[in-house]
Amino acid sequence: MHNRKPVKLVGDLYRIIDIKRVNGTSHLIATIKKIGLAEGKYEPIDVDIEYLERA
Repeated sequence: MHNRKPVKLVGDLYRIIDIKRVNGTSHLIATIKKIGLAEGKYEPIDVDIEYLERA
């Protein structure tokens, strides 16, 4: 699933790359990457989707 709208995590903007469901549970894990001028130097991270908010 791809989402082009940015999300916020601790005040910074991120782009969702992928969303995965944890086996046997209803938790969703999003793989996100930071948006900005130095975008290339940041690695994607996995975060529980409950911690993200729409920008």
